[in-house]
Amino acid sequence: MSSTGGPRPPSGPRRSSTSTISHPEADGELGFAPRPAGGRPAQRAERARDIPTLGGEAQWKLPTDSEQAKEIRAVPIHQRPDLLVPCADLVNSEWRRSRAARVHSLRKSCPDFPVCLVLLRGLGETERLLGHARLSRVVGHAGSLFVESVVVSGAERGRGYGRTLMEEAEQYAKSRGFARMCLTTHDKQRFYAHLGYALCTPVQSAGAMAAFVPMEMLLRFSGMQSEGEEEEEAKTQTRTTMKVPAPQGSVCVAGSPPPHSLHPPPPPPPPSFLPSPPPPPCVPPPPPPPSAVQLVVQTLDETPYRDAKGVPIYWMHKDF
Repeated sequence: MSSTGGPRPPSGPRRSSTSTISHPEADGELGFAPRPAGGRPAQRAERARDIPTLGGEAQWKLPTDSEQAKEIRAVPIHQRPDLLVPCADLVNSEWRRSRAARVHSLRKSCPDFPVCLVLLRGLGETERLLGHARLSRVVGHAGSLFVESVVVSGAERGRGYGRTLMEEAEQYAKSRGFARMCLTTHDKQRFYAHLGYALCTPVQSAGAMAAFVPMEMLLRFSGMQSEGEEEEEAKTQTRTTMKVPAPQGSVCVAGSPPPHSLHPPPPPPPPSFLPSPPPPPCVPPPPPPPSAVQLVVQTLDETPYRDAKGVPIYWMHKDF
C-alpha cells in the first residue's frame, strides 16, 4: 500500500570527503596557460551593491547555486579569518618562515591596506585555496598599489590561475579607485610582460606602515626621497670644507704691512752652481673616472637593479 505522504525529494550526489585545502609544493612557476576548453570559463564574483562597505572596501557576495559555487573569486583574508593558517602554509611553501610569523603578517590585512587577497574556488567542503597576493600603498604615488607575495598552490600551477590571480588583484585595485599596479620579480618578468606590465623605475612600498603612519610622513622619511637630498648635502659640505680660513694672527690684509715677528727671517740659501735636472718626460694625463651618474637601461633580459641580497630584480608596472 502506497504512503499517503508527499513524494520524497531525489537524493543528490554525495559530497567529497577529501581535503579542501591543497598542499602547495615549494618549486614551480606561475603558469599562464589558457583554461581547458571543455570546462566553463571562470567568472568573477560580483560585488553586491546593497551591502554596506567598510572603509571603502565592498563586501563580496558569495554565490549560492551549484553553478556559481564553481566560479573563482578573490576575497580579502580579513573577511575570511578561517583561512589564515592554510594561507600561511601556502605562502611559506614559496618563502620559508615560521607559521606564527606568517599568520601574524596575514592578520595585518585590513581595508586601509595592506590587503591580502586569497583566490578561492568552490564553496563549503568543495572550496579550495588557489593563491595569494598582497596589495600595499606606494609612497608618493596616491593612485598606485604594490602587489607582492604572489603565489599559486603548487598543485594548481600550469592551469592559468596565475593570470586569474593577477586579474582579480587588478579588479580589486580598480574597485578601490587605483589606476596603477607596481611589482618586482626575479625571474617572472616575461610572465608579467605577457599580462601587460612594462619595465619601470623603482618605487617604495608603504607595507603595513600605511595603516598607522600618515603617507605624508612616510614620504618625508622615504629613503628614496632622502637619497638625493643627502647627495646634495654632501656636495655642499665638500664645497664648504674647501674654503678653510687661515689661523687667526697670521691673516694679512691687502695693503697692510706684514705682522711683526720676534725672530728675523732666515737668510736665503746660497746660489747653487749645479746644473738643474732635466724636466720629466711628458706623460699624458690619466683618463677621467667614469661619471657617477650612468644611464640605467633595464630590459627583459638584464636589469641594473639588485635586491637586498644582491640578486638581480626587475621593476614593472601596469596602468589600467
